[in-house]
Amino acid sequence: MPSDRRNFRRMPMGATVGFQELSFSTTPEPATSVYADISAGGLLLSSSKALALGTLLKLELKVPGWGKHQGRFGPAQDQDLRPLVAVGQVVRVETLDAGDYELGIKFLNVYPDDQEALRKFIEASAPADE
Repeated sequence: MPSDRRNFRRMPMGATVGFQELSFSTTPEPATSVYADISAGGLLLSSSKALALGTLLKLELKVPGWGKHQGRFGPAQDQDLRPLVAVGQVVRVETLDAGDYELGIKFLNVYPDDQEALRKFIEASAPADE
């Protein structure tokens, strides 16, 4: 039985993501980071602080090259400027050697057309050996 439980193909990426905890009890602080890889189901990002498993995040991702898969009017390069906005949940937290953290984020809510555009972009762009 395979140990990889992923439902979506992942693609290495080194683009920026803005994220902010969704919370009623505290004033969330916005943060910016780089995400290491992405799939239609979530992403892996680095963070200077650990977040608890289950934490909900508002995410705004820059996805260079995904514009031509969005099916919207206008030049594809203009569509690349529009961030992918999603709600995600922290499903994995790992401590890195430098004291930073690696967070596995599962998308919970993404506009369906954006999620489909992301899936098409990854299928067209990801290395063939995966």
